[in-house]
Formats: sequence, C-alpha cells, structure tokens
Amino acid sequence: MPKRKIKEERPKRKMGKKDILILPGVIGAAVLIGFVITHFFPPPNVLSVCLKAHNLDPYNVYPRVQLFVDNKQYLFPDTVGKNIEKGKECVHAIHTDSVGDILHVQYIRPIKLSMPDLMQVYSSGNKSIDIIDNSTGNLINRTLDLDKYNVNYSYYSVEGNFTKIGNQTDMPPFSNAFFGRIDLSSK
Repeated sequence: MPKRKIKEERPKRKMGKKDILILPGVIGAAVLIGFVITHFFPPPNVLSVCLKAHNLDPYNVYPRVQLFVDNKQYLFPDTVGKNIEKGKECVHAIHTDSVGDILHVQYIRPIKLSMPDLMQVYSSGNKSIDIIDNSTGNLINRTLDLDKYNVNYSYYSVEGNFTKIGNQTDMPPFSNAFFGRIDLSSK
C-alpha cells in the first residue's frame, strides 16, 4: 500500500497593521457616505408624500377624531388628505375614506403621526378647513377661516375623560384605539 503524504500545517498568518485597519476604515467610510447622502438628500416629509395606491401599504390605522366648532359637532369631509397634483389624485398618509369622524393613517412602515399632523394635511396653508354639518339630516359643506378660531386638542385617556393637550409633543400618536377631539372656539 502506498504511503500517504502528510501535509505539514502552515503557521497561521499574523494580522498586520493593514489588516487591522481595513475593517474600521470600511465601516467609517460607509457611515460617512450614509451621513453625506442623508444630509444632502434627506428623505421626504411623510405628510407631503403621495401614496402610490390606496390600502396597499402594510401600515394602516383608523383613529377616531371628533370635530367641534363652538361646542357643536361637525364631521370631516371625505376629501381630507386628498388633492390633485400634476393631474393625478394624491392621497396623503393621513386621509379620510368617507364623511365622518374616522381617519385613515396609511404608510409603508409604522409612523407616529398625531392631531397637529392631521391639521397640517387638513387645513389649506393653516388658513381654512372644510367641515360637514349634519344637524339637519342633509350634509352641508362649510368652510371655516382658522384665523377666527382657537384650536385645542384633547384625547380620551384611561381616566375615562378627555385630557386637554397643552404641549403638542405630549400628544399620543394615532392608533386604532385612539379617540381624540379637536375643539375650535371663536376668538
């Protein structure tokens, strides 16, 4: 029987200074490139993005928000968060699907939006809003000039009542369990 040759083990190569510096150099370059790209090409504002299609995005929540003007309840029109851009319908991340008090928050990933974000989408340049009056049984569209009203936000809390929001950063984000209220009172 022929004898097998035994391979001698080579001694393991020691890492040199170049080898030690390559990995941190690559990581540093990647971080720097990422920083430069996001600094010069920031992602778009979520509220200005037009959704590609309705109900196709994986993140969908349906918060309920009541709208009161001088202690009288009104409804949101079905046009909230919808407009025409470049000849095509643009549906924003916050919009209504029908007349009422149910909103639809939709996006490609979970996002934290709240009632001040709703007002940015709802009001045209923070100057006016359209409301629906259903007090007579007929839906009557009215436009309100926001300069004539004070806007207050509140949400239904675990204490069993509406909690007014003084600081907008304390506003809880929209969720399926969210129940909020916007109160417009004449100045």
